[in-house]
Amino acid sequence: MPARQSAPASNQPSPAQQNMMARNLILKGGVVGGGYIPPAIDMWQPLNPNLAASPGPGTVITFYLRNVGLVKRLMMQFKATVTAGATSQQNLTKLGLANLVSNVTFFDLGANQRINSTAWHLTAVASAKRRKVFGAAYTSDTPLGYGNNNNRIMFAPSSIAANGSSEIDFQLEIPMCRNDSDLRGAIFADVTQATMQVQVTLNPQMFVSSTADPTLAMYQSAGSDLASLSNLSIQVYQNYLDQLPRIGNGPPILPKLDIGTAYLLNTTSSGLPIVNQDNGYAFTNARTFESLCFIYDNNGTLNVNGTDLNTINLTSANFTNIYNLNPKMLGMMDRQLLMDDFPAGMYFLDFRHRPIDTNQYGNMVLNINPSSVGGSAAAFLYGSEAYGIIGLVNQGGSIPTGGG
Repeated sequence: MPARQSAPASNQPSPAQQNMMARNLILKGGVVGGGYIPPAIDMWQPLNPNLAASPGPGTVITFYLRNVGLVKRLMMQFKATVTAGATSQQNLTKLGLANLVSNVTFFDLGANQRINSTAWHLTAVASAKRRKVFGAAYTSDTPLGYGNNNNRIMFAPSSIAANGSSEIDFQLEIPMCRNDSDLRGAIFADVTQATMQVQVTLNPQMFVSSTADPTLAMYQSAGSDLASLSNLSIQVYQNYLDQLPRIGNGPPILPKLDIGTAYLLNTTSSGLPIVNQDNGYAFTNARTFESLCFIYDNNGTLNVNGTDLNTINLTSANFTNIYNLNPKMLGMMDRQLLMDDFPAGMYFLDFRHRPIDTNQYGNMVLNINPSSVGGSAAAFLYGSEAYGIIGLVNQGGSIPTGGG
């Protein structure tokens, strides 16, 4: 009997190959059907947010995206005046200007909530992706005039004297995808029957008194009288790819897997941690995690050098410790990632080299073991960066664990 012959291999590209070919055509252009197709145009266009007459702390700012192109990100520019109280100096907190905004919520065309996060988390992710502090300028010893010349890109004085005032400037990235070369999460917006909405909340606790927890505040008073915010102006820019490649008069060529994926940025907080015990953060099911950031708010104190932590363990479903670190080792890894230190009390775990896929790994937990818990207001503040398949992003949720 002759040997059984296997079926001939198909020449049809796999969905992943088709997605990559479409992505490369959008980003780089190429030759298709004997003709050259240029890459898409990278567009930056201003949007006009809806502002209250005198927006102040606690104001929710809502704006809608333009239904054009393949949307990659939004960039928000804030400019305002901070005026100190009549009798007390105001001091910038350890997280500082990143606490101007307490929440950013983004709903896509299908009303899926892709972002529900804070400005401190979005800034940490924007920094880690670029491997440098977001919006920062670095000095050099060259006699060419380069350096921190434009200090109104990101600016807030370390202190404002009583009854004094100062301009502040802040820029915030709201990403739909990871970066300019990885389009997973980008949104094809050329539709007519749906809208995308962003809600930005100006931190209601951006100014606090000397006795309050300053962790999530922007300025802390040296006394009881607080600063005030005025003259706020906001400019929003939408960054998208326009004139997407087409073959003849056909529809635009799209990376179907990329636009079928949601880039998810979320924050949550723990209960009261238990000293000298593992306090766990459970990774959400049906996600692929790129990073996890956390702040240890030790009852209003943000300690440097991990002096209030014993260990940080990343544990898989079979109880294997993928990471088993002390805080100084994690701090060293963060320096290698960022070429700088994150703010006091903040730690960043980067998984981009091998993302954590909870469909593959099973239940994953980050265990943090604190060496001290300063009081009843202590908590871990978590920020996650993940991908999810559209249609599954509202499934498989988990409740953060840890504490009492």
